[in-house]
Amino acid sequence: MHRKQLHRLLKSERALTLPVTYLILFASLVTLISVTYSFAVVKIGERADTLKATVAKQNMQLLDIAVQEVAWSYGASKTVYMDDCGGTFRTEINARLLSINVTDEHNFSTAIFNSRVGRVLYEFDTTGLIYENDFVRGDSKTIGNASSSTTTQLHVDVHDYRQLILAYRPTISVSVAGVVNGKPLNLIRVYVISLNESQSLVLGEKFQLKISSLNVLRTSNQWEFNESISSLTVGAFLDQTSGTVDVPISSNVYGAVVNAEVVLCSVRIQEPEV
Repeated sequence: MHRKQLHRLLKSERALTLPVTYLILFASLVTLISVTYSFAVVKIGERADTLKATVAKQNMQLLDIAVQEVAWSYGASKTVYMDDCGGTFRTEINARLLSINVTDEHNFSTAIFNSRVGRVLYEFDTTGLIYENDFVRGDSKTIGNASSSTTTQLHVDVHDYRQLILAYRPTISVSVAGVVNGKPLNLIRVYVISLNESQSLVLGEKFQLKISSLNVLRTSNQWEFNESISSLTVGAFLDQTSGTVDVPISSNVYGAVVNAEVVLCSVRIQEPEV
């Protein structure tokens, strides 16, 4: 090969190398931009989901505060403003069948409550409800001690993280209220907040809710034991879960008298009347 031909070949290879290099750089730049864009979209989506979760939590906490403020006060009411969190707010008045019974260590067993207590929730299209804990307030126990446990159960549906649920569980208190027939009179109170008198609602974006205490009803059962007992067990069955609380009973050689009282507060959640 002559020197001129070799020189022309080298020049043609250099000329070809330059656009190929630019093409490789361009493809690499496009790939980098695509990856960066995808990463940015994911991050923006995560921040959007976090913001939705935060607003939903604040809305439900405000609603819970309002329920707690009006509960146990007949006729009390309050209106709360629910900001837009991107979810759908629902009342489910037929949810959560609650059954409560009292048993001893032997053959004594009786039911003292059986009714649906309802719940409210936010539902989202995506699985974006991520919190530090599944329970924003309260815990998974079906029944609690009134002196140390909250009635509120504000939690995320752990199956798909699409629902933020606000519901209420029963709590118990116990005291000695005197003597009957020479036996200590023990008063067990079970406090229940029910939402099943609420309006059936499906709401989105921004809206207001009126929370009212419709009534406070008391039902009592009294039993007399002719031998000394140390405790009774109050069990609660709530849908697919159950729990118990051991209640200490004051007794003497003659036995004990126990009065179990269910204090039921019906709270209505509805849209304000125009």
